Amino acid sequence: MPRAIVDAAAPAAREGTRGVPDDGFVAPSREEVDAYADKLLKLIPAEVIGVYLAMTSILQGAGNIHAPVPWLVFIFGIFATWFYLRFTLKVKETRQLVLTALAFCIWAFTIGGPFETLEWYRDAGGTYAGLLLAGYTFMAPQIRITKKPT
Repeated sequence: MPRAIVDAAAPAAREGTRGVPDDGFVAPSREEVDAYADKLLKLIPAEVIGVYLAMTSILQGAGNIHAPVPWLVFIFGIFATWFYLRFTLKVKETRQLVLTALAFCIWAFTIGGPFETLEWYRDAGGTYAGLLLAGYTFMAPQIRITKKPT
């Protein structure tokens, strides 16, 4: 299953008068419109979250590290999400790239990492992060990614 979200079907091909494609022929699309569950799975950057978890656990085991390093790992995760989807998985829709990068930010916020250095996060940030993750994960697949066919 390709990672790009399809939420608008391509127009059907037209045949000419002799049963063959005419000049306005459009090849039929093999991609079907993604259902809610498919969109949900495609908007979770699982591979980058896995890398982020590995990197943050390495930092936790390292002991004494410089304060900006966890924040640099977080920023790396944002860019890694964008580039992995765009260049490795060939996702071209900007909306999907932005929604998935935002999803990474919310997942990272829920996991903790550099956010645990913030006092307000230690007090109740995990609760807010969990609520934000649940709400975003539920709502994001509702957003139209591709343009309606003409």
